Amino acid sequence: MKNLFIASLIAAAFLAQATAQLPPPVKRTPITKHNISPYKNVASVSVVRIDYTPSQRTGRHIHPMPVVGYVLEGSFVVKVTGGAEIHYAAGQSIYEPADTIIERFDNESSTKPAVLIAHYLAGPGQTELVRILPDQQ
Repeated sequence: MKNLFIASLIAAAFLAQATAQLPPPVKRTPITKHNISPYKNVASVSVVRIDYTPSQRTGRHIHPMPVVGYVLEGSFVVKVTGGAEIHYAAGQSIYEPADTIIERFDNESSTKPAVLIAHYLAGPGQTELVRILPDQQ
């Protein structure tokens, strides 16, 4: 019984030392959650940094896959077909649904650049990330 007690003390001391050496947990801060609609199998994710000059426009475009963007710097004004114009600032996330016309995706500032980190959620065999469409008159 005495040996079991000593073994328990040694194990407790070892466990306390091992626990004291663990790094603190990383801080995880939720930014947003986007529901992918319609549901899609994702085979790969391409992550691209897109740098915009002041007042730069993307133009009307469409993606064959959903795109989740993160505004790293600056601000954007975005209009998805059927929706209102939405303004996004640094630290916010933007969702572009697949096969939906994006009417505007523009740097909102006329004096400052803007940076977007885009995550293209490609399905099996998809390689085209974006198709630029003609402006409507």
